[in-house]
Amino acid sequence: MLLVTLSLNGFSSGAFYSLVNDGADPDLIAGSPQTIRTDEWNVQTVWAITQVEQGLPVTNETFPGGMDATLPQDLPRSDWSAAFRPHLLGFNLIPVGVLDVDQAIAWKWWMPGFALIAAAFAFVLTLVPRRPFIAAALAVGLYFTPLFQWWYLATTLWPVVWGLVVMTAITWALKSPRRRGAWIWATLAAYLTVVMAMGIYVPYIIPVALVVAFFAVGSAVASARSLGVRTMLGRFAPILVGGIAGGAVTVWWLYTKIDTVTAFLSTAYPGERLTPAGSDTAEGFVNLLSSSFSQALGAGGLLGPNPSEASGAFFVGLFLIPVVVWIAIRQRRRGERPPWVLLALVAVIALFLVFLFVPGWDALAHLLLLDRTTANRVRIGLILASFAMVPYVIRYFDETVSRASVKLAGGVALVYALSQVAIAVALHGAAPEGFAVASRWWIYALLGTAVLYFLARARWGIAVTLFVLLTVAQSIVVNPIYRGVYDLRETDVAQAVEELDTGDQSWVSIGDRLPTAILLESGVRAYNGFQGAPSAEMWDEIDPDGEYELQWNRLAAINWTPGEGDPTLSNPYPDQILVTFDACADFAQDNVDYVLTDRTDVVSECLVPVEEFEVASGQLTIFRVQ
Repeated sequence: MLLVTLSLNGFSSGAFYSLVNDGADPDLIAGSPQTIRTDEWNVQTVWAITQVEQGLPVTNETFPGGMDATLPQDLPRSDWSAAFRPHLLGFNLIPVGVLDVDQAIAWKWWMPGFALIAAAFAFVLTLVPRRPFIAAALAVGLYFTPLFQWWYLATTLWPVVWGLVVMTAITWALKSPRRRGAWIWATLAAYLTVVMAMGIYVPYIIPVALVVAFFAVGSAVASARSLGVRTMLGRFAPILVGGIAGGAVTVWWLYTKIDTVTAFLSTAYPGERLTPAGSDTAEGFVNLLSSSFSQALGAGGLLGPNPSEASGAFFVGLFLIPVVVWIAIRQRRRGERPPWVLLALVAVIALFLVFLFVPGWDALAHLLLLDRTTANRVRIGLILASFAMVPYVIRYFDETVSRASVKLAGGVALVYALSQVAIAVALHGAAPEGFAVASRWWIYALLGTAVLYFLARARWGIAVTLFVLLTVAQSIVVNPIYRGVYDLRETDVAQAVEELDTGDQSWVSIGDRLPTAILLESGVRAYNGFQGAPSAEMWDEIDPDGEYELQWNRLAAINWTPGEGDPTLSNPYPDQILVTFDACADFAQDNVDYVLTDRTDVVSECLVPVEEFEVASGQLTIFRVQ
């Protein structure tokens, strides 16, 4: 609440500041905006302010014909589904004067992050209830996982929150005969089922759901003998009821949005993307294990195309698999039950790795829905399964008053250390620039090596302290510390746009991101912006014959450039639509009233200059179409 009250957050909306103003941004407390995170600062944040400007409608009226604000941009709105977007509720408090836009943005940032920490804490504490500080440290360490920080969006975090809560609910139900606790956890799981599903980002949902499914099977097998099959199944009843309830709400919501869902699934991009099994490469394998080289993310080659796509994690559980095998062998020799949950988590990790690197089993991958995710998105499942293994190892050693031998612990640590050294050698030869940037790789490698050794040796305090130090050091500087949001509505040009617009005009912006963002945040009707399901009315005006349907029927940013004659469309990238604009052509004469541009080569006898503005990035000009 303190962070929200002070409007502090990690969003990169300050990326617009340097385009408008000279000098230092007074609201930038530390770090710098991550311009690579365009989905966040150039799409979601801009659209969120547009929604506020338009009064939080369910149908955003920027595009002619409107755009459903619920899919897929995850925008604040004021219908019943807002109850299942907890990170957006701050925007609903703006009209009643409880929060302002800056605080609502801060709430959007912190709410999913603290939910992740709370869910991880509860999961670990349910397994090792006498170790609250260990649980807190592991939860904070998970939060600072590089993948989460580079992809810090609600659609990334909520699936993991849901997974941790469902696994906690399963553990609680099987652990305690008291029904009240099981029903409380099941109710929370039901709510989060809807929260996760409304994010609709399937590539992250599928891996997490598979981890939960394997965990549930492992937990059921582990409890069947001690509880009996009937009792065990009875313990699952609250969770099944919660799942059915959450699923029913989700299905109803999707039914009410069937036209939008159908239009979105019918797009040329992304459409129905399927990833074949074994599609990852040797470079992908190196990148997967390169947790010590987080400084060099985005260097290309072995470390991936950009920081977000290349980001991963220190997979603790993956390297602890030899310890799990040792535990299983030890249990068998003692005539005790195998560690079924640990084995189930190892199995799902193996499944993910096989999907990434072993081709030829697409039919089964399709049945498991794995082909609806991608190589980089599968990592979220590896992170969750790897994290879930740690408290089980802690609990086993606590209950048996044992630890792995020095040789086994040292062997596990050595394997990790050698993997990082091998990556360093490969990176030095293939991408020396990236290797030079990763100057602290050996420190991170030593920290990771020590974490694995001390975990295997049951030195929990040392291990989790080093784990937190490692993850925090790797990602604490990823996002800036920013006060509020850089609100383009407060700029002179946006205020001029609002003064000129009487509510029935239409605008086009020509040029880079800034003029488009200004139009959107001003709340006017415009032919620019990142679209979800395409507006049939708008594209009928631009492309009445449907000649360019393949180019515009996609989830993409719509930009305009000077041209001659009727609009022509192209796709510089799969998620970009570039349209030509001629103010004298029929489309502009019939539909466009004003043009905002940051280019100096926009000249036409049908454009009359209205006002010019000098900004740090150049000149912004408003034209009237005549």
